[in-house]
Amino acid sequence: MLAIILLLSACATTVTHNELESFDRQDDYNYFLSFLQEASLHSVSVNESGFAWPIDDQEGDTVLLEFHLRESLGEDPAIRISHESNSFIQYFEEGGEGIRYLDLSPLIEADIAVGERVRFSSEGALWKVGDATLAVLNNDINLNNKTLVIAPHPDDAEIAAYGIYQATQADVVTITAGDAGGSNFAAIWPDSGEQYRAKGRIRTLDSLTVPLLAGLQVDQIRNLGYYDSTLRQLYEQRPSSIPVPLAELESPDYFREFNFDEELRNREFISSWPSLVNDLYAELEKVEPEIVVAPHPFLDRHDDHQYAAIALFEALHQWDREVKVLLYTNHAEGNEAFPLGPKDGMMGLPPWNENNLYITSVYSHPVDIETQRQKLIALESMHDLRPFDPRDGSSVDSVNPLFDYFRRGPRPNEIFLVTNLLGVRAISAEFLE
Repeated sequence: MLAIILLLSACATTVTHNELESFDRQDDYNYFLSFLQEASLHSVSVNESGFAWPIDDQEGDTVLLEFHLRESLGEDPAIRISHESNSFIQYFEEGGEGIRYLDLSPLIEADIAVGERVRFSSEGALWKVGDATLAVLNNDINLNNKTLVIAPHPDDAEIAAYGIYQATQADVVTITAGDAGGSNFAAIWPDSGEQYRAKGRIRTLDSLTVPLLAGLQVDQIRNLGYYDSTLRQLYEQRPSSIPVPLAELESPDYFREFNFDEELRNREFISSWPSLVNDLYAELEKVEPEIVVAPHPFLDRHDDHQYAAIALFEALHQWDREVKVLLYTNHAEGNEAFPLGPKDGMMGLPPWNENNLYITSVYSHPVDIETQRQKLIALESMHDLRPFDPRDGSSVDSVNPLFDYFRRGPRPNEIFLVTNLLGVRAISAEFLE
């Protein structure tokens, strides 16, 4: 029952198990490393115990090893990586095999030198001995740069990017009120329209207050007040205005009125595609970001996530300034359970093998232990995600593993696909075909 409730709260429509895990576990992953502009590629020979580090004085922030997963056995199969006193782990699909990627980025912070051994030990996942490709990526991420994080719903920014928005002190802008999905509060508000109004109000207020836990100020946090589960409809029926689907509201701008930002509260609200694009353009003008964070519309299966990105890309096209765009996925197209395994594991890359992502690089943002703890509390502060109470000693790992954001979110890293203005134009063009 818990899994169903959590799925419905995150998605406006139900999906079958086959749709939740559409990627064949025996297929190769392929992120076309040789096409990435920021990648420095090195051939390494992997044996039964690991490989020798091939480079010295590497300049980069992210390291990926493209290797062949031979077999994965048991529950939560994994490879543990170690170098001297440093140790970390990454999990894979049960029964998976084929080309995969190990995120070895923590080795950069460990100051590994050329010729030193990177040791692998199997915890259920076995690898093929032979040639592999090591990609060192230098994304030149300046955490002092102005950053704009776009969240389709309350909690999406926290799941995907709490670490980076805390590190950059970004502006966090949520598009919808989160007023659809499961009837999580029906026991308190039995009337459906009233329940969804209450749900939207609660989630809007969460989106405006939870980022305060990361040190953001009230003038860095906004919710545009659009209606959950409507963004695709806004696009397909543009320029028509789309009514709220479930909540009974006193006025169309009901959710927007909870903002701290007086200008946004007073700005005319129209539930339409042109209005959404204009609002996102206004955010670009306000923040003048050098980094923008949003979902990738191919890798993220959720309609609202896809069309939130497309609206942002349209606004970026109009704004026409070069920015670094970091793209995340919270509902992975090939496997909804991504990232795999317990929360101590590196996120890795979601399943994908099509050459249509239009990215220049991959960025693995490190999240230290204290920030992971804070991220867990931020997620728990989102009422719509709460399946347990950490105050009574409940185990985080006891929650259903498929849909649990308390397992999926507070990881040692956050993973982003990197692109630019040219890339977002190409993504939009192909997606909208």
